[in-house]
Amino acid sequence: MKVTEKLPELALEAGMVVLAVLAALGVEEWREVKQQEELADRAMAVVVAEIQSNIDELEENRAANAELLEKVVAADRAGELPDDFNLTFEYSLISTSAWETAQVTQATHFMPIDRVQSLAKLYGLQELFEAAQSEVLDFIFNVGPIAREDPNRIPGMLRGPLSQAVGMETVLVEAYDSLLVRIDREEEGSDG
Repeated sequence: MKVTEKLPELALEAGMVVLAVLAALGVEEWREVKQQEELADRAMAVVVAEIQSNIDELEENRAANAELLEKVVAADRAGELPDDFNLTFEYSLISTSAWETAQVTQATHFMPIDRVQSLAKLYGLQELFEAAQSEVLDFIFNVGPIAREDPNRIPGMLRGPLSQAVGMETVLVEAYDSLLVRIDREEEGSDG
């Protein structure tokens, strides 16, 4: 048999091989996209759990810090410390590990860009809150010389940093809550 006679049969076989390879590549790409979506979904679930945990931590300390601020403001206005004045600031240990893990594993590459931007802003706000908390703690840890020299200066010096930390605490909880509501709405919309 001549090659020209086998040409249609060879072309058909070659076409079938090409189709099989393309189908295999399509299946592989579909599987890869599915894995990426699953990674993004798992990472988002962990980030949402982290945010909820951070809210719980902040809420646990919020009232005590607001009460401390009230006492500091009252002492500052009075110009002297009451005998029972206590500088107990409740430091909130909030986490960033889920967000950092989502970035390191590149799960954020497979999330909607507007969600990634919202999370980045939120975690940026969280960094500012942590800096405000640290400023309060730095003051409290280093208050010794002031306390010995003129303890009545303490409320005036603490008032600004403490006001900032307590205010940022409220702003951060509201930002967390707002983002969680938005995420819930988006997920309900995609399910229905």
